[in-house]
Amino acid sequence: MTATYARPTLSGPLALLFPGQGVQRPGMGRELTRMFSAAEAAMERAEAVVRMPLRRLCFEGPADELFRTENIQPCVVAVSYAAFAAFRQRFGELPVEVVAGHSLGEISACAASGAMSWDDALQLVRERGRLMAAAALSSPGRMLAVVGLDADQVEEIRAAAGAAGGIWVANINASNQFILSGEAPAIARAEEMAVRAGARRVTLLDIPLAAHSPLMARAAASLAERVRLIQLRAPQIPLVANGSGLVLRSARSLRAELTGHLLRPVLWARTMAAMQGLRVGTVVELGPGRVLASLAAKHMAGVSTWNADELLLDSQAG
Repeated sequence: MTATYARPTLSGPLALLFPGQGVQRPGMGRELTRMFSAAEAAMERAEAVVRMPLRRLCFEGPADELFRTENIQPCVVAVSYAAFAAFRQRFGELPVEVVAGHSLGEISACAASGAMSWDDALQLVRERGRLMAAAALSSPGRMLAVVGLDADQVEEIRAAAGAAGGIWVANINASNQFILSGEAPAIARAEEMAVRAGARRVTLLDIPLAAHSPLMARAAASLAERVRLIQLRAPQIPLVANGSGLVLRSARSLRAELTGHLLRPVLWARTMAAMQGLRVGTVVELGPGRVLASLAAKHMAGVSTWNADELLLDSQAG
């Protein structure tokens, strides 16, 4: 079914953002596929490419099956693919000035930019999920979100917690929003210390591994081999790298970014600073939730932010 909508005004420059692991929820993408034929076709194609029951997992769960790393990753990218297809169905070839993706979402951003096909993106994340799940079995770890402390405080906690095991800064999402990644005893110690330090929020993420840390070294090496085999083109839409905040415009620079992205921290604050420098006026997050849209609103004064549901579903006319 295709719906008729009132057309929101998206003031440029326009940026499309794609989320990573952690935003998944049963029911994601179901309404998009019901309302947009392009989204339905995208989900059907994604299922055929990865040979998984993606629609059942995304629309129904159950949560414990959906939340397995090897399932989460292709499911999140498939929903992002469906959201991108729905966006194009609704807005046509509306100019997009820049794209970016958070961790896993960087692969979605590559496909949206035209640098790789969506088929290649789906196959790559299918393998990424398998590799990371296997790495988590041989090198177990956890991830911890810490909000409300500054970089020096978080580094002090990380260094002290390191006495209990390996622990690293995996994400810097804002000046006071961090993700720590590491061995479970060190993460547990960091959690206690962050609470005592007065952090506004300390959350053990529902991700059973230590992404963007040396515990993913084996998975990163295997994934790098896969990246080297993928056909990449210069992005048709500039892509901001989440490891450096640099705008990538060539296949060579993009391949280097993807080759190391499982080990490098996600410096999302730099990505947002780069977009602010590009004077982005509107941010659209294409995927489940609005984590990235909310971060954009905090980083860029005056920017208009939307997520897929708000933009594509909530303003239905008639």
